[in-house]
Amino acid sequence: MAEALIFHYREQHTLLCRANPVVKFLAVLILCLVLIRASLGGVLLITLTLIIGAGVQKLPITHYKRELRFFAILMALILITEYLAHQDILLSTTAAIRFFCIILCGMLIADATAPDDLARALGNLLDRIPFVHGAVVASTIELTLSILPLIFDASLEVVTARKARLERRRNPYRAITSLSSSIFSLLLDKAQELSLALEARNFDPARKRPGLPYSTSDFVLLGFSALIAAGSLVL
Repeated sequence: MAEALIFHYREQHTLLCRANPVVKFLAVLILCLVLIRASLGGVLLITLTLIIGAGVQKLPITHYKRELRFFAILMALILITEYLAHQDILLSTTAAIRFFCIILCGMLIADATAPDDLARALGNLLDRIPFVHGAVVASTIELTLSILPLIFDASLEVVTARKARLERRRNPYRAITSLSSSIFSLLLDKAQELSLALEARNFDPARKRPGLPYSTSDFVLLGFSALIAAGSLVL
């Protein structure tokens, strides 16, 4: 069984997966804007909502522990630097929790949104803007989202291979340099494979694709997000 990796799409039949990608990003935008102004109580309400959403989505957090270490370090740095700057534990804790919410939002969106669906939804929406070629912009976003997970794939492959060969370097500088070089080289190989695959399929970024319809799930998600946002501002 393949190991689950962070920021990868998993096909499921949940409300979040059924919702239109535009609505999902709009809901995340609303919550992130509210996070900036909300107090600790409001931030905790959004955090609780996202954790429940992760449970409903069955997000395999335990399988992401390798990748989450990096974000945990960043969260700790935010907590420490904010406390040193303001000498207020509540402000520093709120800032750290805001960062946690943003990362969790990204994980939920990536887990529930296929890059192809996002391109189809955005392409038709952006085409309505004058002087903007919606299909090209949407295809660029789709390829970017498809390439980002390759970084985690390449990192896992390189680290796993080195552990299998029992490689150990005592010099930290050489170890980091060698590891980065191997990951970058593997990323170039994967990018070339993706490029060849697109050429074989006659991929045309300017080709218009049919859009995605809106459903009841979109109104439920948007209404629930607005309700949580309003409640967070009141607290």
